Amino acid sequence: MADVVTLSLEGRSALGRKNRALRRAGKTPVHIYGRGQDSVAAQADAHQLALTLIKVGHTTPLTLTNGGHEDFVMVREIQKHPVSGRVLHVDFLRISRTEKVTVTVPLHLHGEAPAARLPGMAVLQDLHEIEVSALPTDLPHEIVVEIRGLTEAGATIHAGDLALPTGVTLVTEAGHPVVRIVQQRAQEAAPKPAEGEETAAAAETKGEEESEK
Repeated sequence: MADVVTLSLEGRSALGRKNRALRRAGKTPVHIYGRGQDSVAAQADAHQLALTLIKVGHTTPLTLTNGGHEDFVMVREIQKHPVSGRVLHVDFLRISRTEKVTVTVPLHLHGEAPAARLPGMAVLQDLHEIEVSALPTDLPHEIVVEIRGLTEAGATIHAGDLALPTGVTLVTEAGHPVVRIVQQRAQEAAPKPAEGEETAAAAETKGEEESEK
């Protein structure tokens, strides 16, 4: 995986509540730290930052440029608005191209499990992500889990069974089940809320409306 993702930044003096005006101007505050260097407060074009985050997620390294200076980093934390989902702030961690890092990589199920067509059987995914270790440029964006080999009840794919790219080492316990064929349980009807009680969905909607005030 080549390092081809680059994001241009600008210096930032606005801090704290002043960042609200920054966001209204189409800029998103970011923070760069790590590797024994001084932390840097910067800002990015909100639209370009959002597109970049879609590309890299938390597993793909990128290069940040700021006034002729470059930082090789990975996304450490993304703060989003609880209602709109708009990116409010991003923390980037400096890393080395020659030192391995441990990250969490999402799993993607592929194919159809024949055993899921058996009476009363279903596919249960126990893990939706795993921890791996690799050089930053060797990290996969996701790991595909092929489930077409699950042909009978009780069939299980463990973390140690996953096919990892060259240079990538599994950190999650190898014996941990990832996906398996299980007996379905009858679903119980959800109880109706008592008179005067709010449903969870209604309460959540109310909270979101209040947070926007």
